[in-house]
Amino acid sequence: MKKVFSVLAVFVLGVVLVSCNKLSSEVVVDEAHDYVITGQFADWGSAVDDEKNYMTAIAQADERIKSLNKKDLKDAKYVYIIEVTFSDEEAGWTAAYTIDGEEVEVDGNLTVKILQVNEGAEAPNWWGQSPESGEVKSLTPDTLYIPPFVEENVDNAGGWNDNPIVFEAGSYYMVYVQYSNTEHGLAAIKK
Repeated sequence: MKKVFSVLAVFVLGVVLVSCNKLSSEVVVDEAHDYVITGQFADWGSAVDDEKNYMTAIAQADERIKSLNKKDLKDAKYVYIIEVTFSDEEAGWTAAYTIDGEEVEVDGNLTVKILQVNEGAEAPNWWGQSPESGEVKSLTPDTLYIPPFVEENVDNAGGWNDNPIVFEAGSYYMVYVQYSNTEHGLAAIKK
């Protein structure tokens, strides 16, 4: 009888743990704001004028983002996605950072920002990351670098107003995750 209770207890505990780690399949939309991806590819500030730059709300359990760490998604308030192609052509300017002690320079076509825009508005509330947005963390540091959330560029790592970069040209799912009004994540999942 003791073995039966032990097996039953292990089974129930397993079900509870799986349930706790399960990501939501509910799509939650931020009714007050739109999220827009921009960069050299979207003509920066003009991105708000083109619907193709607007991100779409998705569920935490969406198959396109299954490569992300579950812990980065489970506390998400909103999750948005868009497919973006970063060109391998030259933009005529570069972005350079020192990342983990190594100098990294990429073409301007590999820079990216996230914009929060009030529903139906023409101007963004903030460009992420910036002092207005709060910190945006890279959820995919192997493909996306976001400079530290500091005002001054220390050791050429960049600062809060500098552009995040993807490391190489190609097509990505860009994923924006909002945890709170001042805590955000951004991912670049290579397609």
